[in-house]
Amino acid sequence: MKKLEKIILLLIFALSFTACEDILDKSPTDIISEDVVWNDNRLAEAYLDQIFARMTFLYREVPFSDGQGTRLWFVHDQITISDEARHTRSWYNTHNRFGRGLLDQSGGFDEKWLYPQVRNLNELIEKMETSSLSEDEIQALVARARWARAMCYFAMVKRYGGVPLITNVQQIDDDYETLFVSRNKEVEIYDFIIDETDAIFPLLNDVERAGYPSKWAAMALKSRAAMYAASIATWGTVQIDGLVGIPSSEAQRFWQACYDASESIINDSPHSLYNKYPDDKITNFREMFIDESSNPESIFALQSEGENAVGFNHGWDSFTGPRAFVAWGGNAAAPYLETIEAFENIDGTPGTLDRDMYTNGLWTPEEVFGNREPRFFASVWTQGTEWQGSTIELYKSLILPDGSTISSNSYEGVRAQGTSGSGGTQGFSGFGIKKYLDESKITPSNWSSETDFMYFRMGEIYLNQAEAAIELNQPDKALELINEIRDRAGVALRTTIDRDLVRHERRVELMFESQRYFDLKRWRIAEDALTRPFSGLKYSLDYNSYIDGNPRFKLEVLENLDGNNQKAFFERHYYYPITTGRISSNPNLGPENPGYTD
Repeated sequence: MKKLEKIILLLIFALSFTACEDILDKSPTDIISEDVVWNDNRLAEAYLDQIFARMTFLYREVPFSDGQGTRLWFVHDQITISDEARHTRSWYNTHNRFGRGLLDQSGGFDEKWLYPQVRNLNELIEKMETSSLSEDEIQALVARARWARAMCYFAMVKRYGGVPLITNVQQIDDDYETLFVSRNKEVEIYDFIIDETDAIFPLLNDVERAGYPSKWAAMALKSRAAMYAASIATWGTVQIDGLVGIPSSEAQRFWQACYDASESIINDSPHSLYNKYPDDKITNFREMFIDESSNPESIFALQSEGENAVGFNHGWDSFTGPRAFVAWGGNAAAPYLETIEAFENIDGTPGTLDRDMYTNGLWTPEEVFGNREPRFFASVWTQGTEWQGSTIELYKSLILPDGSTISSNSYEGVRAQGTSGSGGTQGFSGFGIKKYLDESKITPSNWSSETDFMYFRMGEIYLNQAEAAIELNQPDKALELINEIRDRAGVALRTTIDRDLVRHERRVELMFESQRYFDLKRWRIAEDALTRPFSGLKYSLDYNSYIDGNPRFKLEVLENLDGNNQKAFFERHYYYPITTGRISSNPNLGPENPGYTD
């Protein structure tokens, strides 16, 4: 059951308090006084819920589209600026501007300068010091607030490097140094996050209500944050006196922190790898992202309330589903052929296509992809994929009996383009994203999706520990962890392991979960991985074989699929700019991050 009580409280507070103002800035004559809020557990929880609702970075870091007016319509950002897919709408500014490497000191992309949220959380934490609530109530509220604050700082540090570390409520009459705070070193922010997760771990519950962080959500944040810090220390460069970059001497302790946090979750938490359908690996992987009934995989999930929701909602099914099966949109994110090739064959052999072979003659999709591992069929759709009792038709042209080709209208009653392949560039890569699609949603409309997003899940924790194990020279442990993931997935187990294989497994297991872009950045390989052309696959239906009852297709590799919008990533983009505007408002935020003022 969704959090009905929370929704009712949010409705009450939405009417009582204006959207983005701090509710305690209101005078005591405004409906509810400050003293009442901090001394009534329901009101204090509702206040914290309001802060969570305004932590839009949580929603913007997932692949879903969010229907709230303050957020972007198409939140495929983390997918389509990575090497996983492109956005099929050529007008989409994120893809056209940032994906092409045009981010400059003016900023404007994926901004997560979260000090309004930090201030509200600091205020709640301080007010609890004098609250008349019970010790247990205060402990729970403060622990959740500290977790949320640590999440805010993690969202900032992985983008900007060092930022000001503010843990008290600033007042308008404070002195200059207190108000205009300088940036802390990047390592200091990561240390703060990890220290906070350790401190609140014993204060949080083992299992929490949906939408609330448990102690294992704190430990999952530690696992991920420590892994990021270790990566920066291992492959990054210290610049501007440590405002960005972490000394290499710190790498070992951060890798160990990641390893230990992950080990604790795997061994001691009530969570485990989802394996409800062990004899049907495709269904098992599909259902893991849809099943919300006591899903052991999920450590912390963002809940979607569906259409007309007060809280988070999204339109993933409408925007990302196959075009012929949705009420509006469809095919919004098109995976590259290189992404498809990352899926191995079920026997563990590489999935790279022999492009010379497959672009000659006629083929069925089964002949091309039928031997892929189960995660392929659970994560992507393509020509011939079964969907809602029908078949996705993604072909872009029709080969006539005389060998000529048409791409519009029809021939002898056969469409020139498939029902999900028609219309401009819609679906032009030859593939779509299936992960998180709810097949029970018939012709889904905007913002009607109800699928929750697992922000932290067990599959990631296994991969985090495997990566830490490799870097700590424990290959046997890394191999054991990777093989547990592969066994659950239904692909051949590995006999050897190395850094590249661990990274490959992470790419496939977490594909389309908004992890890849920042993985490429923390490994410091984004310049090579993203500054390159990507390709797609065009299907042309052969009329004669269709009439014979065995449809076959001519395949064409579409080189440089992005055309004039080809991706580019430059060294300066490992950190976002602090921006001219922020430094102008607070000169102590300078100097600007490297590369933006050269």
